[in-house]
Amino acid sequence: MMSTSIAKILIVDDHPMVREGLAGRIASEPDLEVCGEAVDVDDALQQTKELLPDLIIVDISLKTSHGIDLIKQLKSSGRGAHPKVLVHTMYTESLYADRALQAGADGYITKQEAPEQVLLAIRGILRGNIYLSTEMSQRVLSRAVGRGNENAAPTAEKLSDRELEIFRLIGEGLTTGQIASRLHLSTHTIHTHRENIKHKLELHNAAELNRAAVRWVLENG
Repeated sequence: MMSTSIAKILIVDDHPMVREGLAGRIASEPDLEVCGEAVDVDDALQQTKELLPDLIIVDISLKTSHGIDLIKQLKSSGRGAHPKVLVHTMYTESLYADRALQAGADGYITKQEAPEQVLLAIRGILRGNIYLSTEMSQRVLSRAVGRGNENAAPTAEKLSDRELEIFRLIGEGLTTGQIASRLHLSTHTIHTHRENIKHKLELHNAAELNRAAVRWVLENG
């Protein structure tokens, strides 16, 4: 990237306040500009095609869709150069970072990080680097060498991206109805995911599922 060029950034998040906060912070930087905002995968893919952003900031949990699905579609597209991708999420578990990076993300930062760290991540990625916060780097490395306090992770790895998201919300104490509302899905869909999770993790009832989910959140939070 030339030092005099302005990098175009697309923000993909279904929370208006998050988009507004990111856009406001980026707007104050002379070498960066927000070229668009999207709330789901279809919207993001359409705007990517039209606006050709240099970098996309994407949340994992999106309205009716999933950020990792977006990353996979962006990176598998055969049309032109692929935009860089920075995941910006509330999820602190390293398993999410692993999956995002494997899908093709160029960086992973949590929403708990200061805005200045987001700008560092953006500029690092635009220079061609992979960005992880120091804490997340340590967690990912611990997983890679089989250490750390993530004893339940090998089990959770059996789950799909959406199932993992629902498993996490169960562990946080949300009911089926609350999860459906959070993810903009039907209660029937959440119930189906719960049954699939129980089958994959060899859990026999709702109580065992709840205990396993709570344990995973406590060990990976």
